[in-house]
Formats: sequence, structure tokens, C-alpha cells
Amino acid sequence: MTAKIRPDHSDADFVAMLPKVELHVHVEGTIEPETLFNIADRNSIELPYDTPQGMLSYQTENKSEGTENLANFLECLDISRSALRTASDYHAITVNFLRRCRDEGVRYVEMMFDPQQAIRQGVPFSECLDALAQGRNDGLRDHGVRSQWILCFQRDHPATEAAPLLDAAMAHSTEIAGVGLDNYETPGFPRLFQSAFDQARIAGLRLTSHCDVNQSDSVQHIKACIEHLGVERIDHGLNTVDDPALLELVLDREVALTGCPTFYAGQSACLADRLEMHRSLADAGVCISLNTDDPAQFGSGWLTNTMLSAMQAAPFTRAEIVRFAQNAIDTAWTDATHKRELTVELDSFCNASD
Repeated sequence: MTAKIRPDHSDADFVAMLPKVELHVHVEGTIEPETLFNIADRNSIELPYDTPQGMLSYQTENKSEGTENLANFLECLDISRSALRTASDYHAITVNFLRRCRDEGVRYVEMMFDPQQAIRQGVPFSECLDALAQGRNDGLRDHGVRSQWILCFQRDHPATEAAPLLDAAMAHSTEIAGVGLDNYETPGFPRLFQSAFDQARIAGLRLTSHCDVNQSDSVQHIKACIEHLGVERIDHGLNTVDDPALLELVLDREVALTGCPTFYAGQSACLADRLEMHRSLADAGVCISLNTDDPAQFGSGWLTNTMLSAMQAAPFTRAEIVRFAQNAIDTAWTDATHKRELTVELDSFCNASD
């Protein structure tokens, strides 16, 4: 049951009690330091840090420039996810994250995973997916959080790897809601994966792709993902705001964006700029939501902290935060009945807080 909030409650209370949905989070980026160190120790993997503080400072030390950059983040993420060497590792991080979702008031989450990474590290695809499926079921049973999986192909690896992965995934079609593209953003990547996305669409899977912020050819990549891949969502996609024609295309095709302000946590100038992009897109009518992306890896907090930090920094009103929450419900890949249930709960919360 949704907690009742009074008008005199703080914004922190408001966001903490808000029933939430998350659509853009990588399960490999949710590994909390203690869990990571335990897994690495069990698998005899040597990490370049041995404390939570070291894990976070490593990102800053290795930046190639004074601001955020995707390559540095992915390099650091690779170090953490390289510790995952068994199916039980994937099960453990899933259950741990869904427990965290319960504590954050997240009712439903769509989690991304990178099977190519697992395969390269000796975990067969079928074993990895079985472990993730069991983790999803255990998370629902033990923590009451509903979830689905999004299988991501890595853009910086051969597109020819996508089709056999998709074939293998069809044996677990009830576990996978859709497919996406992530990792390093390579030039002209949408066209390379068009065949795989056509195959996924025919199989009834939903479609998304990362288009990271301020990358080379960001506007062209977003446009190509919509026109050639037929995506329903873009993960990030904030550079839509830079091009009126692209903005019109996003609105006309009703493409949703899954924004992640936590990418810039701790970098106030970048955060302010990105939050203004979120506001401009929302005000233009784009269905954009707020998500955490890789909360443990960034050290930026979980969904409550993400939404509260965005609310305070933008600043956003409570009504605007609710709009982001409703956008997440509206663009979730769950059934219509479940969406109505989520909307009713959000409406009840808002009515109680009036």
C-alpha cells in the first residue's frame, strides 16, 4: 500500500514515498562494493581497488578530461563486471538489486544485461539467462518487485554476434521483454544492427537503443535508430533537443526517452546542463523518464536519490517529478492491466499529498 504523505512533509519524504518505475538500469552497474569485493575474491579476480572509496575515485583518476566521458566510465565498469565469472554471480547481483528496489519504493523495473560480456568471461548464455530469470522470480517472491529483462547487444563488437544471441534468447522468450544496444558508441552503429532488430521485431520483442549524450553524430544516431531500427525508446537521447526536425520526429513517432541524470553526478555544471535538457524535452511533449543507469558504479545513489537530486538541482516541482514518474509507467513494456494498477497507485499517492 502506498504511504500517505502530508503537505508538510519534505521533498525528501515526498520522493522517498513516491511509487516508482525504472526503465534504464544495467544490472552489472548495480553491484554494490561489498558484493563486488566478495565476488572478486571468490573468483580470484584482482581489482585495482579494495574499498568503496577507491572504486569511486578510480573513475575520477582515470578520466581523460576534466568532465564526464563515456569511454572512461565504460573502462571502469568493465573492471567491475569482469569479476562476474559464474551464473550464481548473476543471480546474486539480480536479487541484491531487486531488494534495493523494494527499499527504494520501485514497483517495477526493466533491467538491461550484456550477455556478450558473460560469454567472454566463461558464463554460457543459457546459464547466464537461467540465473537472471531465477533472480527475477526470487526478487518478485521475496521483495515484491516485478521486473523484466532487456538483452543488450554491444555496439563495439561485431553485429554478426547479435543474430545467434537472439536465436538463443528465443528459448527464453518469456523472460526477455526487448533488446537494446549499449557500450561504446561507434560511428554509424544503427545500420549495422538493422537486420538483428528486424529479427527481434518479428519475434515480438520491444526495441530500444542507447544514444549517449554529446557523442559524435548524436543527432544522426538518434534519427537512424528511429528510422532504421524502429526503436520505441531511446536510452538517454537528450541531444534530441538540439535539432527541431529530430524533435518533431520523436514526437511524431511517439518515441520515449529514458533519461539518466546520474551520469553527471558530482559534476554540477554538467548536471545543470543535462537537467535543462530534460526539462526542455518534457516541456516540448517528449515522454521522458528519470532513471539511474549504473547507480552503484557511479556512486550516485539509487532512484530516490536520483529523483531528489534532480528535483533540487533543476529545480523541478513535485508535479514535474510526478510527470516523470507517470512517463515511466506510460512507456514501460508491461501489460495494460499492470500499467493501470501502477497509475492508480500513483494517482492515489498524489491525491493523498494534495
